[in-house]
Amino acid sequence: MERNLITEPLTRDELRALAKKAGGVEQLVAPKRRAEAEGLSGEKLIEWLAEDGARVRRPIIEVGNEITLGFAEDARQKLEELL
Repeated sequence: MERNLITEPLTRDELRALAKKAGGVEQLVAPKRRAEAEGLSGEKLIEWLAEDGARVRRPIIEVGNEITLGFAEDARQKLEELL
């Protein structure tokens, strides 16, 4: 399923579920927005991410129980392995 996170941001529950798969909510923060998120953690960070989909690292690709985040080289390699 494809979803535009800018026009349809993730809910708090969706962010919590993704954070578990990603290894923590901090992993969901877009690299260019990390300075803005400094000092936030846990539920405060989830709330901050839920307010604006542009704050979430994209793309988020789920294959089975595995997810890849962003365009970094390690994310591309992981995606290639999963597909």
